[in-house]
Amino acid sequence: MNRAKVAVIGAGPGGCVAALSLQKLGHEVEVFEKGRFPRYRVGESFLPGTLSILNRLGLQEKIDEREFVKKPSATFLWGQDQAPWTFSFATARTAPWIFDHAIQVKREEFDQLLLDEVRERGVAVHEGTAVAKVDVSAADRVTLTIREGEGTRTAEYDFVIDAGGAGSPLARQLGVRRYDEFYKNFAVWNYFQRKDPFEGGLKGTTYSITFEDGWVWVIPLKDDVLSVGIVVDRSKAAEVKELGPDAFYRRTLAKATRAVALLGDAEPIDETRIVHDWSYDSEHVSAGRYFLVGDAACFTDPLFSQGVHLATQSAVSAASAIDRITGDPEEAEAVHAWYNRSYRETYEQYHEFLASFYTFASYTEPESEFWRKRRITESDDERLSRKKWFERLVEGGAANPTGSVADFRDRAATMIAIGRHQRTELSSEFSDEELNPARVQWIGALTKQLNRITRLAWTGEEVLLKPYYKVEPHSFRLEQKQVLANEDGLDMIKFPVEEVHREIFQLVTKETVGYKSLIKQLNDTGKQEISSQIVIRLMEAGLLTGYDKNGERVVVQDRLRFDGVGVEYEV
Repeated sequence: MNRAKVAVIGAGPGGCVAALSLQKLGHEVEVFEKGRFPRYRVGESFLPGTLSILNRLGLQEKIDEREFVKKPSATFLWGQDQAPWTFSFATARTAPWIFDHAIQVKREEFDQLLLDEVRERGVAVHEGTAVAKVDVSAADRVTLTIREGEGTRTAEYDFVIDAGGAGSPLARQLGVRRYDEFYKNFAVWNYFQRKDPFEGGLKGTTYSITFEDGWVWVIPLKDDVLSVGIVVDRSKAAEVKELGPDAFYRRTLAKATRAVALLGDAEPIDETRIVHDWSYDSEHVSAGRYFLVGDAACFTDPLFSQGVHLATQSAVSAASAIDRITGDPEEAEAVHAWYNRSYRETYEQYHEFLASFYTFASYTEPESEFWRKRRITESDDERLSRKKWFERLVEGGAANPTGSVADFRDRAATMIAIGRHQRTELSSEFSDEELNPARVQWIGALTKQLNRITRLAWTGEEVLLKPYYKVEPHSFRLEQKQVLANEDGLDMIKFPVEEVHREIFQLVTKETVGYKSLIKQLNDTGKQEISSQIVIRLMEAGLLTGYDKNGERVVVQDRLRFDGVGVEYEV
């Protein structure tokens, strides 16, 4: 096989996972880290999908040895006078690398573990070594200007992965970063010595708690430490400057009475820290011989703890892309198109998810600048002009009642209803099992709605198979697959299919086929576990429309998608 020489900028989770993935794929790697480990980082709460990646990279035993806090869920006191609700990670473990929990870590310990593993596997790591410049102008190589001590040197590589975080040298050099006009937040946080306040189903869960000026995170860590952060609007910056970070933090936290109740009489034990302007994306995240990974490419509000997962998932994808281009250079343009699209869609998935939950809370919290700015009420909200999910929402309004701005907050309300606790106060008596009746009811209602469909209509004249890439979950190799599409460019990329599936959907364009009949045909091809998901995703993509026996359109509410949880990991 062809072997590439790759430089990785940054030794955080994204950089380390990129290095381990590239080595797994047989390539030569060097890692450049401007700081020295161990070093402090925020971002302590993970998603199950991150554990899945680390498991497949052979890190499970070492992670287990550290006894990080097991995170079974995320619990929300979201919206004034709303009962608590829990976003559970419970799922059937259909494979050893599917997880029903995540972990919560002290990042200095966790990041050191990853970097030590990179070194132990023979990857060259240069700490205290900054990359001052990246020359990506050549078609066949990249040139790094590397600062070591008082001097600099240059070195050439076949590819570069920039996982350098928010301070990414390449992203800033390229000028591709665009700050988000919707999430103009900043965070202020500290730590408290306080035992996890609950046992049972809530032990280890994170808490997100709304109050008048924003929301609070509470994350249980090892050694009975709680990470407690406040997310507020950027307009509060002047108040921080006037009071100082510590006084601002104490004064603002005191307003969040439900969070204060969790802390009891505990006091802050560390310095108060602040991060500004954290929500942004990039015009593109790869081209030629470079790839942006994790925070170097984009970051959005941390409500659902997606930052590290986006970093590690994009790291695997970038490594897989480099491997594919190295072996099949004629596919470089198609591989970059795949990387940019898959990254963009995962990011927008998080963005839409968050916007829906903010909109929901904004109608329950007292009128304030923070919540007023986090509410989507109009179809011409200029803050969301670059977001494809918002364009689809607005464009679908007239034709699809669940694709309207007016219905938008109901998506969050539906999900909240599925996870709502049976009591109005947090309690150690909570267990995941008490959510089962709501789950069963929701699945039953969805199934009933789908079963009403007696005729399915395909959008367009032709059912086509379109080439697309998927990362093979064990080898991490990028493989060519086929997905369903039509002649107008609409496609559904989540589930790869084959010719036999195309033929089934082609029948929809010629004959009267109902939902039950279609599902049976898909089941007969071996797609029993995902047949209904294929149909739902095709409906969400605008490729299928269902009608009942009276010819009325059957509307299935678009689901809020969230990668890294459940069984459908993208990587």
